Amino acid sequence: MKNEIYRLLFFCSMLLFGCNHGQNKSAQRNGDNYKRIENREQCFTAIYQKDSAFLKFKTLPNGKIKGRLVIKYAEPEPDALEKDFYHGEIIGQFKKDTLFADYIFTDGTKTTVYRNPIALLKKNNKLILGFGAIENYLGKSWLMNHKEINFNRSRFQFLPTACNNQL
Repeated sequence: MKNEIYRLLFFCSMLLFGCNHGQNKSAQRNGDNYKRIENREQCFTAIYQKDSAFLKFKTLPNGKIKGRLVIKYAEPEPDALEKDFYHGEIIGQFKKDTLFADYIFTDGTKTTVYRNPIALLKKNNKLILGFGAIENYLGKSWLMNHKEINFNRSRFQFLPTACNNQL
């Protein structure tokens, strides 16, 4: 009886060892497979009349975009929605030639956090900020129809610039 148990344990251990023998152990652990990021940081500036904006982002190995966006309005109108200064984070992804991202930002007073969707069209080495109808659903804002985003009358057209740790 004891010999049969030992034989069974021996065959089970051989079976388990044989099944795992040819596999690469490092590929099993998540997070150990890093790809080198070829495109380090990209920086852009935009100027519209007296207003300005600065965008800095990185492309992560999974294709996602993560960065910072700062918008300064020189002279906001008295009852306008714009404050004089917005700064925050963008998180998104390129789909073909358009970057769709969430802009998570605060106004200059840092009292309230906002989250708005943005779309930036990459055209002729520029990023053009588009605008369109926004819909709120379950507490999140979405651009209603991607085909109706207007890039022709954009307030900000971002031109590439050197990244000098400006943010």
